[in-house]
Amino acid sequence: MKKLIRILSVCVLLSSCAGVRKLSPQEQARLDAQDAILQAKEMIKTCQDEEIDTSEPETLLKEAEDLFQKKEYGAAEDKARVSYELAKKLLDEVRAARKKALEEAEKEAASKPPTSYTVGTWAKNRDCLWNIAKKSEIYDDPWQWKKIYLANKSEIKDPDLIYPGQVFKIPR
Repeated sequence: MKKLIRILSVCVLLSSCAGVRKLSPQEQARLDAQDAILQAKEMIKTCQDEEIDTSEPETLLKEAEDLFQKKEYGAAEDKARVSYELAKKLLDEVRAARKKALEEAEKEAASKPPTSYTVGTWAKNRDCLWNIAKKSEIYDDPWQWKKIYLANKSEIKDPDLIYPGQVFKIPR
């Protein structure tokens, strides 16, 4: 009885594995090359979407596709991987440069004092010449309110009456 169970177990095991087909080395190489070419194409497309020059990776990809057509799968996979890596490197470099430029622009904008100010409401911003001059980005000194008044005398009839939406020049 135990022998019969073992034989049946082996038969079941063998029958379940019978449907799995092992790939030949050439078929596996073809699939690997095909996968590498697709990955390189996707990376190049990503670079093109971000308006990056992809002439070098495209040249390598074309060479990989030619090698693939000649059934030189190992060489095609290698060329495709080099194309992918080059495109990825270009993408990373451009993204890093853009990030750095953006950070520098933000830093410069933050350090540059404003040259104008738009008056908000009293209820929300508590804007009056005194409070505007007191803002750290303006003068950081409420006693400088007269500078704003004198620079905008044509728009301000009474320094005690300013209105939401007015845009004042901030002299430096």
